[in-house]
Amino acid sequence: QIAITIIEARQLVGENIDPVVIIEIGDEKKQTTVKEGTNAPFYNEYFVFDFVGPQVLLFDKIINISVMKRKIFAFFISSILMFKLVLLTGHQFCDKWALLTDPADIRTGAKGYLKCDISVTGKGDAIQATQKTADTEEQIEKNLLIPKGFPSERPWARFYVRIYKAEGLPKMNSSIMANVTKAFIGDSKDLVDPYVVVMFAGQMGRTTVQKNCADPVWHEQIVFKEMFPPLCRRVKIQVWDEGSMNDVALATHFIDLKKISNEQEGTLSPGFLPTFGPAWINLYGSPRNHSLIDDHQELNEGFGEGVSFRGRLFLEIAVEILSGGAQKFEEFLLFGTFFEATMIDRKFGDKPITFEVSVGKCVKVLSKAEREPQEQEDDSLCAVRAPNNVSLLCLPLNCSVTLMICSPPCFHRNYQYLPYDERKPCICVKSCWGNQTFRLYSSNTLEKMADHLEESLEQVKDLIKVSESEAEEKMKKTLNGFINQSSIYCLSCLQEAMSSDAKGIVQQQKKKMPLDEMIRETQRFIDKIRFLVDEPQNTVPDVFIWMISNNRRVAYARVPAKNILYSPAKEQRGKDCGKIKTHFLKLPGKRPLGWTVQAKVDIYLWLGPTSYAHSAMENLPVGYEIELPSNTNSGHSVVPSPACLLYKTPHLFQLRAHMYQARGLIAADSTGLSDPFAKVTFTSRCQTTKIISQTLSPTWNQTLLFNSIVLHGDKEEIAQFPPEIVIELYDDDAVGKAEYIGSTVAAPVVTLAHQNYEPPKLCYHPVHCGSLSGGDLLATFELLEIPKSDPDRLPPLDPPDVGQIYPVPANIRPVLSKYRVEVLFWGVRELKKVQLLSVDRPQVLIECAGKGVKSSVIQSYKKNPNFTGLADWFEVELPENELLHPPLSICVVDWRAFGRSTLVGTHTINCLKQFLCKTSLGAQAAAHRADR
Repeated sequence: QIAITIIEARQLVGENIDPVVIIEIGDEKKQTTVKEGTNAPFYNEYFVFDFVGPQVLLFDKIINISVMKRKIFAFFISSILMFKLVLLTGHQFCDKWALLTDPADIRTGAKGYLKCDISVTGKGDAIQATQKTADTEEQIEKNLLIPKGFPSERPWARFYVRIYKAEGLPKMNSSIMANVTKAFIGDSKDLVDPYVVVMFAGQMGRTTVQKNCADPVWHEQIVFKEMFPPLCRRVKIQVWDEGSMNDVALATHFIDLKKISNEQEGTLSPGFLPTFGPAWINLYGSPRNHSLIDDHQELNEGFGEGVSFRGRLFLEIAVEILSGGAQKFEEFLLFGTFFEATMIDRKFGDKPITFEVSVGKCVKVLSKAEREPQEQEDDSLCAVRAPNNVSLLCLPLNCSVTLMICSPPCFHRNYQYLPYDERKPCICVKSCWGNQTFRLYSSNTLEKMADHLEESLEQVKDLIKVSESEAEEKMKKTLNGFINQSSIYCLSCLQEAMSSDAKGIVQQQKKKMPLDEMIRETQRFIDKIRFLVDEPQNTVPDVFIWMISNNRRVAYARVPAKNILYSPAKEQRGKDCGKIKTHFLKLPGKRPLGWTVQAKVDIYLWLGPTSYAHSAMENLPVGYEIELPSNTNSGHSVVPSPACLLYKTPHLFQLRAHMYQARGLIAADSTGLSDPFAKVTFTSRCQTTKIISQTLSPTWNQTLLFNSIVLHGDKEEIAQFPPEIVIELYDDDAVGKAEYIGSTVAAPVVTLAHQNYEPPKLCYHPVHCGSLSGGDLLATFELLEIPKSDPDRLPPLDPPDVGQIYPVPANIRPVLSKYRVEVLFWGVRELKKVQLLSVDRPQVLIECAGKGVKSSVIQSYKKNPNFTGLADWFEVELPENELLHPPLSICVVDWRAFGRSTLVGTHTINCLKQFLCKTSLGAQAAAHRADR
């Protein structure tokens, strides 16, 4: 909701005028009454504009306030001045003066001032109370409606957007008949009629339409006239397809002016006007499917993350006339190896599974040998596997590789997987892009600097819990180390500026600056570096990994090109280049609630110029033999083109998942609690823990054993980079399937056969449910190599219970002591209505580590909101290590007719240390000790 109050205007140009204020937001227009014969009218009129839709749509809206003067005839008015403001949620301006200018006369300055209140609020936002300023104290020049740091009088500028050409656009047309034609003939003809629309600061310009052309050339220029610095930061660029019935958006891209300009002044960073290119921008949107209706058309209009490459556009942005130039192209190689494809959702059944890896346009599909997915189960699978004959080629410009593996199906209750075993299929794609990798190299350098500084900052935060003096010393070493390393990692133009910022924080430390303030300053410094990491002029498109089932794209993962880009300089290399990384394939477009991962792939990716192709396979796990495709030409080539890698040295391991406890889980039941259990997935195996009823802090105390895990490659590399473990948490329901309440990823501690065994330590793993925090999991995981000489020579386990459930070994689980939790129940206050009914008979439930107490039930909340029974207590066994204490949850329920209880609300106390009484109780306390 946009609320605007037009209060008054002053110093309007002209004499004896009849001013009226007109407010335009999008297609809505409202106006005030006409004030006659004055150039200082007083209105005090209130207007409300309601807006329903995604928040991203709001960014394209402009508040356009015009002051018009009425002439002799009441129906004829002319514009004399105007003000524009970009909409952002959460903004609120009170008693601000908008500086009015005349768009037709850009040589003169202010034409008057308009006083107004503006507030932009979203659902659930609270409007802050503001204090009005007295007229006698008001100074217009010091209370202008402009961002902080902007000059009161801004000059006009012309923004030039030069559209040169596009390539790789989808060969499609928006009309129904064209779609029917395309469904029959495929992509053999260019049925697209593209044109480009550019929107900036409420203005719109467009190019001409290029008929039947997927690689159009425009060489056209769009000019916008706007004050500088502009209040609008984003330039919206859309490629549209003209249709006989209606036009359809092909792709949308946004350019942030702040990222292509520098407003600072000085010798270290002189600043520059918005400048972009000439450079390619990569366009992303919905998948390229031959269907009459695009199910994900909103992705092409800029809503949500693009899930497929839709072409690219060559353009330039400037505030002065610049000549467009030619760009050098360089050949790139994308090399990848699939090591695992697991956690495939069972809903895909026994249909063939296809994985497609693409960079740029998807124009060619590789021939493939079919194999169907198998069920992922708890115990080991049969050893018989069909051969994996996957052919591979080095493909031409701008292409993708599709690879499909299938095998005879079997059915089980958990996930499916593709049995690659010792044969790891490879992909190899060649393509040509603009030679501007230096921009991505700089971005990778800055990102590594930020990661290193942020990692050290987290260590400082952990040290605060132990010793503040040690934390201060660690902070000093971190900043001094950053200053020393900046000359190695940083660009020459940024080195001095970043070092001076870090030195400034060190100087503040010498002045006895509080440690928490130093942490905030360092975090702000990290945010500055993170802002520079996002490179708008990215000429190499991102890599997409698609899973296709039954000829439909069902899930994807998007890998930024800079993350896997190779450089001989280690600090410029992408953080995931030449590494086996786990990618979770997710649904395109709007995702439903709950677990949205459709598959998990472990893939080795390398992207770089073909001049460095000899380094593409350097970091692969050793011990493989290259299997070439059958149609490989004889002759030497620097570009690797294996069909698959054959590993002949398997190693046997046992995984032990020590699942001890969780805390602060999401409440999924109406009681405010859950019945949680965990599902642990490792490679192609999956097991679950037991179910703990009605708690948010379950204690499983259970060890899950994964026997005979086969891993290929060098043992030392496996120990350094082990496969990741996925832990999902669910709430068990008596009726229906379990409800997803969070997940986390962990890496096991590897112990090889020749190493001495040391028990791992329990640690907390943060759990997330989508973007929400879902608590913490207290667990540890160890991967033990099974000796070939003596397979039974493994560290002993505690004996299982009657249900054959192994507890966490005594040398791993924490030492417990008995604690007495005393609760004093006073009463409840300010309880709101629940399910449209007032709370009448509330009761409080206290729970910690599976134990707890209940208060008495208040018989009438309105008459007496206090409890009759005040004091109560319960005993619970908690770890002696205070950092491992589970939280204490407080739950309020309302008892209604027929014995029904309704949840009113919950509260969690995560840290019990503040309530801990350390008074010695003598021998009585010693008697209660219970070591485990």
